[in-house]
Amino acid sequence: MRRFGTICALVLAFLAGVLLHLLYQRWSLTEPVWQNPVSTNQSVSPAGEGRDFHVKFVPLPGTPTADNRAADVATVLARDIGQVRSLAGRKARIRGRIFRVGHSAKSNTYFLDFGPSREALTAVIFASAVELFEKNRQTPRQFENREVEIVGFIKDHPQYGLEVVLEHPEQIKILN
Repeated sequence: MRRFGTICALVLAFLAGVLLHLLYQRWSLTEPVWQNPVSTNQSVSPAGEGRDFHVKFVPLPGTPTADNRAADVATVLARDIGQVRSLAGRKARIRGRIFRVGHSAKSNTYFLDFGPSREALTAVIFASAVELFEKNRQTPRQFENREVEIVGFIKDHPQYGLEVVLEHPEQIKILN
């Protein structure tokens, strides 16, 4: 009987931990992964003393800053598959018309295809980012048959082909 009580206590402790973890994930605020701020002015309080230490980032000579980093991003047309493929693994600005918007109901993932073939570039919006797009009043379906510009890292996935993962609404802009 004592063993049963110990097992019940362990199961209840485990379930309480899972519940607390889920609540923490739901209400904790995090910044998008794709953003990489160049300068910051944050308050740091070591040992809880209430003192503020202001930190400022000063780039080394020759280091790209936020101003000139945007100029370093290559701009290509989505229909130029060869040029897009040559930029795989790098951040790029891509312009083109969304041919179709596909949706996987199982994973709540949207696929913004820039062409009818499998070789065409695809922008992917995973379920974790769909809520951000909807809060920003940008439903993924509204991009269909629209001229857009996306910014992100190009992946040449062996199974799915060329893709750019959109993690934040600021990564896509409607041009027309």
